[in-house]
Amino acid sequence: MSLLLFVTAEFHDKSEYDRYVELSTPIFMREGVNVMGNDEDAKFFDLPGDKAVLLEFRDKDHMKNFFALPDYQAAAKHRDAGATMRMVRFRRMPKVNSA
Repeated sequence: MSLLLFVTAEFHDKSEYDRYVELSTPIFMREGVNVMGNDEDAKFFDLPGDKAVLLEFRDKDHMKNFFALPDYQAAAKHRDAGATMRMVRFRRMPKVNSA
């Protein structure tokens, strides 16, 4: 079952975060991570944040292996230098067929 990752980013060095996006986007694409949402105009209710992202991974191993990739780890250094990230991982609900 696929896993979703809801992420909020609170920027403190936007140029570092932008470098992360530049480096990580091709990795997300190459590794088959589905970027379901990516919004710097998201409205946050009682949460700090400047950007919201929703990612979908095939399963837990896909997510674990993705974040362990050396090229992603190198990109993530820019993410960490540029923003405070808050993440929530949860399972996608199975599709229900309506009659």
